[in-house]
Amino acid sequence: MSGRARLLIPLAAFGLAAAVAAALATGPLGAPPGDLLAAATGQGTPQAELALALRLPRVLTALLTGAGLAAAGAALQILFRNPLVAPDLLGVSSGAGLGAAVALLAGAATVGIQLGAFAGGVAATALTLGCARLARTGDPRLSLVLCGIVTGALASAGLGLAAVLAEPYSQLPALTYWLLGSFGRATLSEAALALAPLAVAVAAVLALGSRLDALSLGEDQARALGLSAGRLRLVVVGAAALATSASVAVAGVVGWIGLLAPHAARALVGPAAGRLIPAAMVLGAGLALGVDRLSLALGPAETPVGLLAALIGAPAFLVLFVLSGRRA
Repeated sequence: MSGRARLLIPLAAFGLAAAVAAALATGPLGAPPGDLLAAATGQGTPQAELALALRLPRVLTALLTGAGLAAAGAALQILFRNPLVAPDLLGVSSGAGLGAAVALLAGAATVGIQLGAFAGGVAATALTLGCARLARTGDPRLSLVLCGIVTGALASAGLGLAAVLAEPYSQLPALTYWLLGSFGRATLSEAALALAPLAVAVAAVLALGSRLDALSLGEDQARALGLSAGRLRLVVVGAAALATSASVAVAGVVGWIGLLAPHAARALVGPAAGRLIPAAMVLGAGLALGVDRLSLALGPAETPVGLLAALIGAPAFLVLFVLSGRRA
């Protein structure tokens, strides 16, 4: 790891920790950090205990969602050697949202919704990869992006159909939550359920970091090193789908984080997986937390974080893309 990366990653982690403390300590329900620490041990003031009870699940869910989407996006970009690849553009997010919506309409519990999200994300990924392989165009990157757009459109149409079929007074509000994305209904139990699959997915992509770097040099180079490109691709895609699906299961469809955070991290620490994925996770968690804080500050009613993520992420990604092109 370069000296710059050794400095930037701890600084980013420190900044994220400070942002978490500020999110818990400021605002109408805020409490001093000392009171929050005391409340965590059951000895705090009523205001600090209320702040922890209401804000901590939301903050944890934002952090987990942002880190999971960023890790998935970074792993997919390295795997396919394509900086435009992300869970959003491959249709994984929309597919996971559709799977969660189907499970929700079927009356499934939280675990069932998470399993439905995972199944939808895996199915969307398989459809995108299969379409790109069948297309056989001159530019495989373009094929992958176009097939991802088609898959996302199909999943979005399925979500629209689910909204039409949903019962308007009980199921439709919950379904709207998935469509727009929100951390407002998060609970500690749901965050804990999402933590296990996210930890497995992140551990998998981090453990495969050196192999991802080898595969990014080309399949011939990977084979020369004794790596099975097909098996590695399957594991990484499955891990990315798992991370994305777990994020969708607790927060709904929140786009652009999985595309923007890896780009920003690559500009800071370089393309090596061992430092790109952790840096992207820190930036993704911070971005999700920042969007969540902004969603509460814009007005008396909460603004859906999925909408804000798109409003912020799209122009920010365009700026990063233009700057990276000029540097090249």
